[in-house]
Amino acid sequence: ETLPTFLETRPDNPDDLSLLKGVGPKLETQLHDMGIWFFAQIADWSDADRKTVDAKLGNFKGRIERDQLQEQAKLLAAGRVTEYEARFGKLGRPGE
Repeated sequence: ETLPTFLETRPDNPDDLSLLKGVGPKLETQLHDMGIWFFAQIADWSDADRKTVDAKLGNFKGRIERDQLQEQAKLLAAGRVTEYEARFGKLGRPGE
């Protein structure tokens, strides 16, 4: 089952989007404000979705491509943590 690109309301058990390298508190809040709460939503973005989201990111414009957010989200949505860590580094926030 595919999630909608943007959810109308905050879900009960959202993913911790700050686990994505390059996503800090401000960017996470922007994504939430757009209705993006799950790795699977980001993983399923079409080119048009990516452009729509990127256009709304203000100071963070270009981060989706630069930080490979969609590639990161695909691995985490699939539970492929070992592969994720091999490509992007240890999972978890800096300093943990």
